[in-house]
Order: sequence, then C-alpha cells, then structure tokens
Amino acid sequence: MPETRLLQNLLDQRSDLWRGRRRPSAQAAPSGRAELDAWLPDGGWPHGSLIELLPEHIGSGELDLLLPLLAEQTRHGWPVLLVAPPLIPCPQRLHRAGIALDRLVIVRDSSQALWAAEQALKSGVCGSIVTWHPRGRVDARPIRRLQLAAREGSAPAFVCYCPGQVPPPSLAALRLGIRPGPILSLLRGSGPERTLHLGRGNVIALDRCRPQPSA
Repeated sequence: MPETRLLQNLLDQRSDLWRGRRRPSAQAAPSGRAELDAWLPDGGWPHGSLIELLPEHIGSGELDLLLPLLAEQTRHGWPVLLVAPPLIPCPQRLHRAGIALDRLVIVRDSSQALWAAEQALKSGVCGSIVTWHPRGRVDARPIRRLQLAAREGSAPAFVCYCPGQVPPPSLAALRLGIRPGPILSLLRGSGPERTLHLGRGNVIALDRCRPQPSA
C-alpha cells in the first residue's frame, strides 16, 4: 500500500529509532586502535555502559588494552580511576603511554572496590573507571548497581574479573575474554562470538612494580 511504503521511507530516514530488529548503535569512545574499533560492535568503547573484561591470567593485557582511552581522557582534563588493581603499574610506563599522572587516581582497598567504583560513577566528575573485582564469589547485586551507575555517566566503565570468576547474567554492553597475545573474544555484544588477535605491536608492555598487597 502507498501509505505503508511512505511510512517505511520515513522510518528509514530515522537512524535514532529502534524497531526491535537490531540493537541501536551507541555513542562510543575510540579505543585508540583502528583495528579494535572496527572489531568492536559499536565502533569503540560504548559511552555510559559497563564493559566486563575476563582475562585468562592476570596481566594478559587487560590494562594495556585501555591505555589509549585513559591517556586521551586525561589529556582532556578528565580524572580516571584504577580501582584495586592487583598489580601496580610503574608510573614511568603510564607516563610514556600518554597518561597525565596528575589526573590518575588509584584506589588501593580491594574490599571496597565495587563501592568505590559505584560512587565515582555517580559523581559524574570522572572519565573512565577501571575496577578489579575482589577475589571470591561474584555477587550480582553490586554489579547491577555498577551498571545503573554507569548509565548516569558519559564515559565507559570497566570491571575486570579475576581468572576463573564467573560474572553474573547482566546487561553489560560488552563482555570480552582476554588471552595472552592479546587475543580478544567477544563473549557478549551484538553479533556472534568472534575473536581478534591484536598482537604485540598493538599493546604497550607495562612493567609491574610490585604486587598489590592483599586486603
């Protein structure tokens, strides 16, 4: 019918409408690597979203993956938070990666990691927040609160699980598996599961100064 075709033409001109057939693309921050942006479902790290990282081993490249984003945000004056990292990166290496150290905040207390990340997200004054989940069982409730807090902000938020931890069913925008290489696996996001091998040339190898003391 002419009316149906007219309505369809009008709908086709509106890219901001979701008609249930596919997830609308989110505004995304560039990852700093063209190959990674082309691979990620939204063309970068989605804004106002929780992104889950599942490294096979601590130091598989989970922090290295995010350094270009963190560096870009600090260059624009946004503070970024690393919450309860299990290994403390050398500041000299972070500086060489482009991160403005006066805009970097590290929260050491792992027992309050998820609460601290939630409060920082709710404050609205931070750029990206990367939090490492404490060891032990994963409780779905604080992860859900992180998801809700992330929606209030305009920057990506990341939670990194310990090897072997099982994240709860969630509404996280992305869930990435990380193996040494680094090799990324898309475990949650639009489209089928797939992998990307970034290779050594795409990752900044960080020196680890010393282990984070256990809480």
